[in-house]
Amino acid sequence: MMCKVLIFGCIAAVILMTAAYGAPLKKTKLSPAQKQAHLEASIIDLTLLKDIDNNFLDFYTPNDKQECNHTTLACFLKELKVLKQDVEEEDKQLVINIEKNLEDFMDPDFSNPTCKKCEANEKKKFPEFHQEMTRFLQSMQKEIL
Repeated sequence: MMCKVLIFGCIAAVILMTAAYGAPLKKTKLSPAQKQAHLEASIIDLTLLKDIDNNFLDFYTPNDKQECNHTTLACFLKELKVLKQDVEEEDKQLVINIEKNLEDFMDPDFSNPTCKKCEANEKKKFPEFHQEMTRFLQSMQKEIL
């Protein structure tokens, strides 16, 4: 009897927590116009980061083929997390904005064994990383059009 009370108590707690915090919602796919807007905003924010003084860090900088876009994007996002730790507060918000805009393009189920892991890419200083990421985002924009 005591076991049943404990089990029902746990179930009730889970139901209450789900109601309080909300059940996780399935992500909705972005429309082409929304994708375009997210990419444009990311490119603008990235442009504003162009002149940051960060020549002491190296970033894995992917330059993969078209079929590895998801892996390339994941690598850029991973390296943005590194950058976020080492920029001034006003630049940190730009990095956060870019991350939020690009996270919607990620597909957790994507897998292509022929694509390089992030760590297999060449390490480059921020100006080269910035340039490659800008080119990559522009190529993503062209695909949407």
